Formats: sequence, C-alpha cells, structure tokens
Amino acid sequence: MTDLGGFLLQTLTASGVAVLLLILKALFRDKLPPSWQFAVWGVLGIILLLPAGLGGRYVIFHWQLVVELVKGTLGDFTVTRVLFPFPVLTAYPRTATQWLFTGYVLGVMVYLARYLTAYIRLRRVLRSGEQPNGETLARIQRVSKGEKVRWCRVIQVPGLPSAFIFGILRPVLAIPAGEALDDKVILHETLHMKYWDTLWSAVIALLKCIHWCNPLLRYCADRALNDMEARCDQHVLERLEGEERKAYGRILLSMANERFAKTPGSTAINNGGKNIRRRIEAIARFKRYPAGMGLVSLCVILILASWLMVGTPASAVVESGAPIQVSLALARSVPCTTPAGAFDAYGKAVLDSNGVYRAMCAPESMQADLLAEIVEKQGQGIYPFWECGLKDRPVPEPGYGYYIYNLKRAGENAYEGLLVIQMALFQEGEAWRQELAVQNLRVEWEKGRWVAIPMEKFRYLQVNAQSLGYGCEELPGVATYFGQAGQLRLEVKHQTVRMIDNMAVPDSGEDIYGAGAAIRAPHPNGQFSGTGYSKRCILTHLGTQAQRDGMTKVGFSFEPIYTGQDGSDGLNSAAVGVPWDSVSNGWVRNSISTEPGWGPVIGMGAGGGTNPGDWELDFPAYYVGNLYVNGELYAQLELHPDGGGGNGA
Repeated sequence: MTDLGGFLLQTLTASGVAVLLLILKALFRDKLPPSWQFAVWGVLGIILLLPAGLGGRYVIFHWQLVVELVKGTLGDFTVTRVLFPFPVLTAYPRTATQWLFTGYVLGVMVYLARYLTAYIRLRRVLRSGEQPNGETLARIQRVSKGEKVRWCRVIQVPGLPSAFIFGILRPVLAIPAGEALDDKVILHETLHMKYWDTLWSAVIALLKCIHWCNPLLRYCADRALNDMEARCDQHVLERLEGEERKAYGRILLSMANERFAKTPGSTAINNGGKNIRRRIEAIARFKRYPAGMGLVSLCVILILASWLMVGTPASAVVESGAPIQVSLALARSVPCTTPAGAFDAYGKAVLDSNGVYRAMCAPESMQADLLAEIVEKQGQGIYPFWECGLKDRPVPEPGYGYYIYNLKRAGENAYEGLLVIQMALFQEGEAWRQELAVQNLRVEWEKGRWVAIPMEKFRYLQVNAQSLGYGCEELPGVATYFGQAGQLRLEVKHQTVRMIDNMAVPDSGEDIYGAGAAIRAPHPNGQFSGTGYSKRCILTHLGTQAQRDGMTKVGFSFEPIYTGQDGSDGLNSAAVGVPWDSVSNGWVRNSISTEPGWGPVIGMGAGGGTNPGDWELDFPAYYVGNLYVNGELYAQLELHPDGGGGNGA
C-alpha cells in the first residue's frame, strides 16, 4: 500500500471476508471444535497478507469501484493498486489524499510503538525472574512430557497475575513466585508452546497495527485471540471430569488481569477480563466432538479458502444508464491485465467512440482530461462520447472490427503495432476500393496495468478492396528485405495480423475476424488467439517499357537464411520454367509469362498462420536467390533488411 486508495481497497476487501467469517462462525458455533474455529481465522490472515485486487480479481465485492468513486470525488484519478499489504510512504505528501494516507501511516507507527513498548517493559520485568526449585521444575516436566513440546526455560517472577509463555524463537515460561501452580495451568501453557501461539499473537498484533482504524478487523483480532485460548482450554477440559472442570473455571477467574494484556509475542495478551468471561462461557458449553469432526472442519476451511482466494472477477460491462462518474470509476477499477486486453480496449474505444472504454486502458496522466471531455459532451446529449481522432471522417461501424498489424516488442514490458480500422467501401470505376484509418499504437506496463498510448494521429489510406485478415499489400511490413540486380529489384515483405480471443466470428463466414464483430465490450484479460501471416514478393523493373517488352518470362527462386545457418541448401530452379506461384516452408518460387506492355511491378503473396502464443515470428537474417529472364539465369543476389544486398553478376 502506497496511497490511501490502496489502504482502503485492502481493508475493505478484508472487511468483506471478515463479515462472512463471522456469519459462518455463528452458524457453526457449536459444530466445529475450537481448534478449527481458530483455524478459520487463517483465511482472513491470508487475505490480509495478499495484495487486494491481485490479477484483477476481488474478494466477495468489487471494492475497487468504491475506492475509485471516493478518489474521484476528491479529484484523485490515479489508478489504485496494491503491490504489498503493508503501508509505505513513497513521497512527500502534496494532495489531500496523500496527507490522509500520511496520517494513517503515523497511526500505524503509534500502535507499533505502543506494542513495542509493552514488549520491552515485559522483557525487563522477566529479567528479575529466577529459576524455580527442582520440585517445581520436575512437576512442569511431568505435566508437559506427554505433549511432546520443545523444552524452554522456566522462571518465577513476583507479582505475576498468572503463568504465560513469552518469546517466539527462545520462549520462556513465566510463573508467579510464591504461589502454588496448578497442573491444569501448566498444561494450558504447554499447549500454547506446542501450537506456537506466541508467534500467532505477534502476527495478530501486527495486523491490528496496520488496520488500526478498522474497528471490524480489530474486533476480529480479539476474537481470534479468544479462539486461540479456547483451543487450549478445550484440550485441557478433555482431560478433566466434573468438579475439575468447575475448578478450572475458578482458576481462569483468578487469572483475570489487564497488566500485560497488550503484549505481543506472549500469551499474556489473552488474559484480559473480557476474554476470561468468554472463556468461562465456553467452558459452560463444553462438549466432546466426534473423532471425524477434524476432517469435516478441514474440508469446510479448504472450500471456503479456495473460493475466497479465487474471488470474483471485476466486470468490464458498463451500464449505459449509470452516472458517468460511476462508469469511469468502474473502468479504472478494471485493469487491462494483458497486452492483448489493452489493444482490445483501445480498439473498441475507437470503434464505439466510447470514453469509458478508453478509461480502461488510458494512462493516469490523461484520466482527468478524459473525464472533463466526456462531461462536456454529455452536456450536449452525447453519452459517453470520446473524440478518438476520426473527427474528419464518418465514425466506423463497430461491426467493422479492427486489426493489429506487425506487433513487435518495443523494450521491456512494451509492445507496438499498427491499429487498422476499415472505414468505408466505395467504387472507383469498375474496381472496389476501401479506406483504412491506421495509427501506430504502443501498449506498455504502467503501475500494475497495461495502458494504450497512440504514437501518432490517424492516417488514411485508400487500398484495393480485400480481406485484411492475412495482410494488405499497401500497408507496411514488420520485416522487409531488398535486393537488386541490374534493372530488377526484388522485395520480400512480411506482415502479421494479430487476433484476440474477444473477436466474434463474422456472420458471413469469411475469415475476416473483425467484420461483423458482435462483442463490443472490451475484454481486459484478453489473449492473442492466433496470428494471420503474409509474405509478399514484389519484382520491380526499373528500366523502360521497351526493355520490359523484351522480357517474355521473368521469375525468381530464393530461400531464407537464418542466424547461425551456414548457407543455402541449394536453390530449386527446376520449376522456374513453368508458370506457377509458390510460397512454402520459407522457399519462394515464382515464374510469370508476360505480355507486351506489362507494368513495372509483378507481385505475388501467400498467407498462413502461427501458434496462438507466438509473440514474434522467427524472421530470417537474409535471403539468397536467383533471378531468371526468358528462362535463363539473370543474376544471383542476396536480400537484406536494410536493402544492402549484393548486386548480381
């Protein structure tokens, strides 16, 4: 926790679990043995020690929505995250919420100081203790022998209200000096040592300090300490009969003393008067539990813990009728947990011109401006409009979908790709054309979430009407190779098109995964489900038309060379004399018969697919190839990404 929002999220999450546990404990009050009644609190302890909202999931309730609403009311639009469950001050406070958080941290320090002072004071008291006589030691050893506990030092101190264990790593049994010590008390403290209760008392005290301003959690801490005592009481009572149990109750009454009742790392913390009364009431309800209740209790706790650990996912669906502050708070509370989720949220925000969707993947620096823009548009009756940058064009239908071209890594925890939006389809002469809006987009990790950052304004291209799912000739490549021999220039362009598992299958049956998309809401936890892939080969003649007319057949044959590969396995030239196109296994072969007046460019291409988890394809270091003109070898050349391939002879 580094801010007030983090503390609120952590403590509210724990409070929801605490309420549930209190209800369940009331229902199973006399059905679960005291040992398991205490073990149930371990579920709350795990929740308190795990960062709230881990992985975008929340326990019982979507508490982050509440937190974001509170922060938004205070003018704080930083996205709440909990990296660890302990408070940390990271900077000098400047805002109201930062000052409030500072006050909370000071409160934690005050409570820690109080517990530390109590610990030191008790330690000084025990220094005056002396080892008891041999008879007393022998008696303690006799009582504790059957419990198989580690031996500890025993001291007797004048003025102690009762016996107790002190210390975690090197525990000490402290007993009152000059008073007769009952075997039942010895057994009780032996059980405390057996179960490492001094450690648990210290952990509970620490959690009370962290959540000092949450009365519900402080109440649960006291209940946990009482259940810890009840567990030891139960084991003692199981060894007693009739009047001995009444005598044990009278002993507890005589032990009620608040002198050391606030000392962590000791069992004296549990000897306060209120806890004594609860323990007496438990003794009155004492009963023996069947042998199989331990297994039943374990199953109950495991089921409960597994459900609470999984939690409930935050919903990304925003109700259209909700107030804009609520919608934006919900959007901020639903982090994009994957790069694909951030791309999807931004793409859906553009297609729908939806500011709430944009808030899901927007950096902290633009959250306040985004709210102001949406509120302004709301005053014009538009809800919840966000100007995505397509102002000068008709906003595309959401059903057109979007495409992510040429995704690549851009450093640690960052990716870049080309967002492609199909704007319109129109006829130009006898040919059909389409307009595309394209934008270089970057997603990066920011404070526990993925955010989307446009690197430029939208640009517009007019291309031949085509399926965009497996590449587009007019769009750039993720890796492009060049080589030239004489007047012939050869280019190989690779493109990738990412698919996201939130894209709907189009009704038309075409393999254009964006068109007809029915899932309009963003998928913040989305994954890339596959990769459309294309390799396009373009042969360009740089000379005159007369020179081209002398070429009745042109062709090429080349193969990829990867890093570490010695060289070519031998180019296949046998098929070059026939009119066919082929792109397979990295090899490229093409031969085309030409007509007089043919243009300067001959292109061919092919699509394919990769595994869903592939982030980057293994592109070759370069290509080696042969060029053919009129059925004869024209040149041998290399194609390099920088265009520095060697000219053919």
